[in-house]
Amino acid sequence: MGSAVSSVFGGGGSGGILGAVGGIVGGIFGGPIGAMIGQAIGGMLQQAIGNGANSAVDTLVKEHGMPKFLGEEVKSTISKAIAGQLQQSQQGVSHEAQGAAQQNFGGAIKQWESDFANQIVQGVLDQLRAQGGGSTKGTKGATGGGWLQAIASVMGSALGNKAKEMVKLSQEINKASEAKSQAEQGSKEQGEQADKFNKLMTQFQATSQEYNYLNSVFTTALKGLGEALSSMARKQ
Repeated sequence: MGSAVSSVFGGGGSGGILGAVGGIVGGIFGGPIGAMIGQAIGGMLQQAIGNGANSAVDTLVKEHGMPKFLGEEVKSTISKAIAGQLQQSQQGVSHEAQGAAQQNFGGAIKQWESDFANQIVQGVLDQLRAQGGGSTKGTKGATGGGWLQAIASVMGSALGNKAKEMVKLSQEINKASEAKSQAEQGSKEQGEQADKFNKLMTQFQATSQEYNYLNSVFTTALKGLGEALSSMARKQ
């Protein structure tokens, strides 16, 4: 089961942590319980987004000079966003479904969380260096506003990249659909094209779900960071 899960989830943020989960869950459990386990997996991903982002902030504070008070502000904003999201998405999910989701997909989600945290750290550091004209010294001497702007920029970029991924998948789906229609009825080629189309559709649905989760968290977090930036500007 472990190798199958790894191949489905792939690397962090690389094209669908939820890819084909519906098929796997349905094949193993089936029926309403399968749908509920899928819902529980979504909740695990939401938690991983929050945990990964907060872990990234901890690393930035401990290793790269981000002021601790800023880190606590960012973590508080993200945690509130996640809590509100989970309250809505996990209504009606049983403990049994949550346990099954954790048992079968917990390891893959945890790896995604770690990769996600690393990507945020690297993205923020790259943004700070760009603000400082490419100097690595800028990461230690960045102002509060510089840190918040860098984090906000990374969040925006993550959403933008996920949206681009959805557009690319949509284009590939259209091509696969045309190829399936043009293939001879009942032929081996038509079957292969149908399989390709179904896999692309699953990946698109998974990527869309990832985007929705990220968008919900980041939109709320960006609003909070914007308010923090405005407050800093007024005090200066």
